[in-house]
Amino acid sequence: MRCDIIIPVWNQSALTKDCIDAILKNTSYPFRIIIIDNASSDETEEYLIALEKKFDINSSSGEGAKILSVRNDKNIGFIKAVNQGIGLSSAPYICILNNDTLVMKGWLKTMISVAESKSDIGIVNPSSNSLGQRPEKGEPIELFAEKLKSETEESVEVGAALGFCMLIKREVINKIGLFDEIYGMGNFEDTDFSRRAVKEGYRCVRACGAYVYHRENASFNHLKTFDEEFKRNSQIYEFRWGKSKRIAYILDWYDDNVLEKLRSESLKLAREGNWIWYFSKEAIDVPKHSNIQIIRFSQKWFYLNSIFVVLKKKKKFNEIFVGSEGAYRLLRGLSFLHNARVSYY
Repeated sequence: MRCDIIIPVWNQSALTKDCIDAILKNTSYPFRIIIIDNASSDETEEYLIALEKKFDINSSSGEGAKILSVRNDKNIGFIKAVNQGIGLSSAPYICILNNDTLVMKGWLKTMISVAESKSDIGIVNPSSNSLGQRPEKGEPIELFAEKLKSETEESVEVGAALGFCMLIKREVINKIGLFDEIYGMGNFEDTDFSRRAVKEGYRCVRACGAYVYHRENASFNHLKTFDEEFKRNSQIYEFRWGKSKRIAYILDWYDDNVLEKLRSESLKLAREGNWIWYFSKEAIDVPKHSNIQIIRFSQKWFYLNSIFVVLKKKKKFNEIFVGSEGAYRLLRGLSFLHNARVSYY
């Protein structure tokens, strides 16, 4: 078994070197690096030539790595470069990796272990600052990553995988195809790919015990057309999949049957890319998913606190579900403030 690590690069030679050095240092699982150079104009080409000589390209290096480097005549964009790399891959696992990342010890082995733990896990992200797992101020990244080792076997389902470090089973690509190149230079292609995978019955998860630090958008920030491309791709994505909704369940009344129904319903909604909040008076089990949160309030101030959150939230709820007639009437009366559709669950 092997994993092909596909790294599209465009300039940023120092970042690319740091990225590859970290892979060579911190990866124990068998791998090959496939570098797609999108016509870099800085020192990247010289660095990759030197790298090829150092590791005797296409043959095993001293660390057990293989490195394949391909240079394009022009910048074809992140997505086409990824698809180009996938076309050169024959491994059962593929990892799309940005060159502005630093992988930590054991990252790939842990991600693949999680992927192999369930047949329906198709795409895996690591823990990362990009997903909210951030070291304390001044804490070395390596030390923070080491603390996560106790969670090596754990995973959390996510609404969509992010493409900065995205492990994909070969069978997923065989079933749903490559990344859609309609998204141009990049943005939303990873979310679109995730939606297609989920539609076919796969799950996207975060491997809690793996850690990859991301120097976010180091390449995209150099594109003059970034904002324009982002808006265009957002419109394409929403036309296909719809806008994500923000949904609140105010649990003022329920029984076991109702709660089980809500769990099933909210998990389905979360897998479709929506965001779910439960407001509860007591501790309850909710599906383990990055898009599902629970907020507990005391029974005495439950309605007041729930309504306060609904009205003050910057990103407004689209739908609010309640169990009692009193809550329904109250929130319907305040609809001119929150603009959400109020329904019974």
